[in-house]
Formats: sequence, structure tokens, C-alpha cells
Amino acid sequence: NEFGKAGVDGDVVRKNGLEIIEISSGSIFCACAKGDFLRGLHTIFRDYKPSILLIEASGVADTTDMKRDLGHGMLHDFYRFCGNICVADSEWFEDWADLFCAVPKQIEAASHVIINKIDLVSPEELDSIEKHIRSLNPSAEIRPTTFGNVSWDFFDCPEPDEPAPPLPCTEDWEKFIEETLNDMDAHLAPPDKLASLSVFWEGDSLLFKELLENLPDDIIRSKGYFVDTDGKWKVFDIVGNSAPVYSVPDEKFEMPRNLAIFIRTKKARREIPALFESKGLKMLEVRFS
Repeated sequence: NEFGKAGVDGDVVRKNGLEIIEISSGSIFCACAKGDFLRGLHTIFRDYKPSILLIEASGVADTTDMKRDLGHGMLHDFYRFCGNICVADSEWFEDWADLFCAVPKQIEAASHVIINKIDLVSPEELDSIEKHIRSLNPSAEIRPTTFGNVSWDFFDCPEPDEPAPPLPCTEDWEKFIEETLNDMDAHLAPPDKLASLSVFWEGDSLLFKELLENLPDDIIRSKGYFVDTDGKWKVFDIVGNSAPVYSVPDEKFEMPRNLAIFIRTKKARREIPALFESKGLKMLEVRFS
């Protein structure tokens, strides 16, 4: 589930040989995208019948209603909620918990909290983070780690007691979706006011890297992929004003054009395109949301 109008993570995962359903332009837990989410659940069960389904929400999603939604009506016959995993960035958690509604909401709704990047904070800072998380959610399982390294044993996902009943046809499922969207009372906090800009571009990758080193201060997340000077694809990730992290995707990764996504608190539509222009980078398409 991507917040903006274009997705990076889906492209990377898909090119690793995994089939996914990607929902963009809003959180799957709000009315704007929940219908697509429920259709996706029908398609996944019909075509794959997985034993485990991982739902990766957008980073700004309010996951408060997820457990209730998955236990609603017909969904309860086909899916059982096993847990809500929240990954907390130890370097940014304290700052963003005060700034964005979604951060404490995600912690409060979680059954498991992974405190990641603990190598970037002091023991005292880590202790403060754990106490903050405990104050928001006293019952969650907490696991500090680095590089997201957590054993699967940390999670409890038992096998179902009995097989699921026959799946309703698409028409009946659509009626269920309509009734669900009409009847459900959401318990979501007001969404954080964030803007997303997606830029498809071409040009000198070295100049693009220079651009990434000088982004506006209000950007909270940047990610994308591009062809580097060696002719190979690279994936970049930036959190806040941290230095870009570059990684090499699967060797079969191939996309028609470079993509950069920027999520920020200001809706300054011209600022980032102006940076591309100043570096002589050609923008093939720009999407705002």
C-alpha cells in the first residue's frame, strides 16, 4: 500500500519473482482505498489461497481498525487476524511521534513492535524509546534490532483449525464491500497532512545523486530507482534528512524509466521540479497527491 500515486516497493518486490497486489493513492484503512483493499483480499484468496498474508500498509496509515475490519462479516470466514507488526525507526521515532498522528496510532494498535536501527542511538536513547512505546502500548511484544533482523519465532501465527468455506462469487463480494463501506464506523484519527511527489526522469545519475544530497528540510521520506553510471539499476532510500542509502536490486530488475518519490509536509509543487531543472535532469512525468 503506497501513499503516493506511484509505487517503488511494489516494483522491487515484483521483480524478485513475487506476485503482489499494489494499492496506491491513499491508506487501505480509510474509505478512499478500502474498497480496493477488500477486492484484493478476494482475489488473493481465490487465486492463491495463502497460509499467511502480509499486508504492508503505507508508513502514514492509521492501523487502528485493521483487526476489526478483518473480523467483519464474510472476511472472518476467510482471514484470521494474527498480529499487527509495527517497525519503529529508533533514529526518528521520538521526533515523529510528536509530529505525526499516525506514529502513536500505529504503536497503540500494534501487537508486536520492532525497534529498528538501534545501532544509530545510544543505550540511554533506546531505553527512552522503549519507555515511550510502553506508555503507548503496555501489552505489545517489543524486540530491538538492527537491519530489521527478527526471527519468525517472534510472531505467533498458528495454522487454521478448519478449512475455509467456498469463496463467494465476485458479484456477492462486491455487495459485501458496498455494505461494509456503508456500515462501518471508522475510528481513525485525522490524517496527517502530507504531500507526495513522484518524478519519472532521465539524465546524469551523478547529478541526480547531488540533488538527493540537497533536498528540502521538510521531506520525511524519499525513495526510488534509477540507472547508475555503471549501467546497473540502483534503489535509493532516504529517511528524513539522512544520507541516501543505495542498494542493488535483483539482477533481473528492469524498469522503463527512472523514478523518484518524495513525501513531505509542505505542498510546494514547484520546489523539487526546480531542483531537477537546475541539475539539467529531464522530467518525463510528474505526479502530485
